[in-house]
Amino acid sequence: MATAAAALAAGVAPRAAMAATVLRYGNAGGPQSLSNTFNAKLSDTLSERTGGELSFEIFAGTLGGEKDLIESMALGALDIYNGAYTGTDQFDVMYSPYFFKDGVHAKRVLDSEIGATASKALEDKYNARLLGAGRLGGYNLMLKEPIESLADLKGRKVRAPQIKGCIEALSFFGAIPTPIPFNEVYLSLQSGIVDGVLTALNPAVQFKFYEVCANVVVPDFGLALDKEVISVAAWDALGAEKQMILQDTFNELEEEAYFKAGLASKSVDLAAWAAANGDAALIDLDASGLATDIAPLNERMANEAFGDGSWAKMQEISA
Repeated sequence: MATAAAALAAGVAPRAAMAATVLRYGNAGGPQSLSNTFNAKLSDTLSERTGGELSFEIFAGTLGGEKDLIESMALGALDIYNGAYTGTDQFDVMYSPYFFKDGVHAKRVLDSEIGATASKALEDKYNARLLGAGRLGGYNLMLKEPIESLADLKGRKVRAPQIKGCIEALSFFGAIPTPIPFNEVYLSLQSGIVDGVLTALNPAVQFKFYEVCANVVVPDFGLALDKEVISVAAWDALGAEKQMILQDTFNELEEEAYFKAGLASKSVDLAAWAAANGDAALIDLDASGLATDIAPLNERMANEAFGDGSWAKMQEISA
């Protein structure tokens, strides 16, 4: 962690002593990715509601990969981290395809005791508080060469984030998961280090992965859940009134500006891929049996992360 924090500290100026609080926020995606446009809106709304006393300084795609960012948040170089990676099994297993029935089911599971257990693991690991999870939309497979079924993934090296659910799911279908930080993906595809990538579609379009990876599989291969995490030190420094405003505003905006915006962006992002590589680049596989096929893996991971019977409890939560 110390190395990551030192590297980031060089690019993040110390907070000035002033009445207004400007929280230093970091995400590995570009400024126009949905995660960061949401947080720009969150910052603007907070500023409006506090008369300029609370806002964010946004570092989007400039301070390294997600692992560096969350570790640096834990050490004080950043105040807020937003991203997929946590390094906790409880959140990481959630990235397996069909771990949730849909985004609505994901929200309800996260609001249950299972979500509370995941939050506690995250907070204990990083001395941080989970503000919430932004439902970004689908994780999708992007491949240099087309496939006709998921069985064709066998033997292909596919970049995966350092997230257990992604790695286990790719291995389940015979692919060779290759963890690479998000900010190194473009060059890894361009140089042939990997044959494809598994990541959220929206930031992949923002970083123009379609220039070096011709095909995208249309059915989702998991759900992207961006954890919005604030260090305990930054949280405690806010005081009760600003804490309430920050938490309530995140909760209020997430439904429309994250979840529904993520759903709406998929058709736009797929259109951008087709514009670059032709309509045939959109691989619309039959995914009707995927939830059933991968259920035994998801059940095992859920029960390992949350205790025996947890998968069954999740299925009882309505979507």
